[in-house]
Amino acid sequence: MKFLEQNLIAFNVDVNNSDEVLRYAADILYRNNYVKELYADALTQREKEYPTGLLGNEISVAIPHTTCSLVNKPGVAVIIPKRPIEFIAMGSYDQHIKCEIIFVLVIKDPEEQLTMLKKMMKIIQNGELLRKIKGTKDKAKIIEYLNLLEEQ
Repeated sequence: MKFLEQNLIAFNVDVNNSDEVLRYAADILYRNNYVKELYADALTQREKEYPTGLLGNEISVAIPHTTCSLVNKPGVAVIIPKRPIEFIAMGSYDQHIKCEIIFVLVIKDPEEQLTMLKKMMKIIQNGELLRKIKGTKDKAKIIEYLNLLEEQ
């Protein structure tokens, strides 16, 4: 199953906080028919209840996701903001992390979610890979770097 497409990748996104970046990503996903209209609201609400910021190896990331009922088809949006965006750390309600890459996981099958999160953890632990993703402006390269997500 193909999760990664160039039209879901955005560089140098000018946002000021986690809500703005989540709404930006949800808009891309909605315009490309990955999610239903209410996805942005559900995504921002879930992030408040279950934060997704993760300290990566050298580069911190966030992996927001939400309910499957608002998903038309699975995918992953990759957002690289102009400046690090503060997210709350996963498993915390007060530890702030400045995230440089946001991977919005769009999962239709609940069983697939755990598999995708495990794959994301391998990526997050690879500092060299995260540096490459953050440092490129080539969408095809990002897809190449994230090929682990495509493996079944």
